[in-house]
Amino acid sequence: MRPSQGPKQPGARAPTVRPFTPDCRIAAYFAQHAPPSLHGTSIRLPGDAAGDAPERVVRPALAVLFRIAVGPSADHYVRHFLAFERTGRGRPGWHWPSLLLPGVWAFYRRLWVPGLVFALLPIAGAFAFAAIEPRFEGANALWIACAVLAVWILPGIVPAICAHALLYLRIRRMVDRAERGAKCAADAVQRLAEHRPTSTGAGVGLGGGALIAMAVVLLPHFRTAYGDLGIRVQLTQTLAAVRFLEQDIEASWPSARLLPRQSANVALRAQAGATLIDEVHVDPVTGRVRVALGAQVPELSGKTILLAPSRDPFDRVQWLCVPVDIPQRYLPKECRA
Repeated sequence: MRPSQGPKQPGARAPTVRPFTPDCRIAAYFAQHAPPSLHGTSIRLPGDAAGDAPERVVRPALAVLFRIAVGPSADHYVRHFLAFERTGRGRPGWHWPSLLLPGVWAFYRRLWVPGLVFALLPIAGAFAFAAIEPRFEGANALWIACAVLAVWILPGIVPAICAHALLYLRIRRMVDRAERGAKCAADAVQRLAEHRPTSTGAGVGLGGGALIAMAVVLLPHFRTAYGDLGIRVQLTQTLAAVRFLEQDIEASWPSARLLPRQSANVALRAQAGATLIDEVHVDPVTGRVRVALGAQVPELSGKTILLAPSRDPFDRVQWLCVPVDIPQRYLPKECRA
């Protein structure tokens, strides 16, 4: 039996009753006493020489904190993040969602600046494709494949390579802030749990909106460019249709001044590209061929192409294509200045 306590003596101190507090004995395990950096988040083994690259052992608590901070697909991302911790820096990798929908993924993961950059990359690809597009000579699958490559695939390669490292930097900053000043492990975990790791609304609204805006801006441009390419192809066929006239002039006109039959030539009308030709006239003095285009293609109706012969230093005949009032985007490469 407990002995009964006598009456309290005058002047005696009352026993101290400690309030209940969470167990923070592992606070030092989470807390960062050094400035937040990659080198303050792992342990250097005692046997490492001063000049050697240290072997880094990642604190097990980081795996838990990373999982809370990442949210969905934590198994996939934390595996990469722990590897980054061991090497001390983020590294290039490969991330399929960032290749296919880079802006949507970045905004969903609350990477605001990368999301904006990723949304603008397809527009930069469209400008690059516009610079090389006039070199295409056929409206075929190659043109379409190059357009998709420039606007979708190539702009997605950079995000796919950088995605893991970019998200790692964001998550690492979140963990640093949560641990800084935390009194115990539960406090750091609670701070991370209060932040939303993802934003479906931003992914759909901002990322999807960027895709819609890109389609609205770029699709009319590509439709116009594809139509221009078709006109260039027809002009190329038209020039090929009058090629035999040039050959006749080269062979007979310099010496005998014999002119080939012109617009009514049966062989000319049988050529594939002759459907655009309204009239062909060969100048009896200069041998210049004037090709007047008909109304089959409205953009070329009433336009004219002059083919002027000249001799190079080796006495070979060279034909100079001179378009009259034909926009540059419709011209095949042999008629561009």
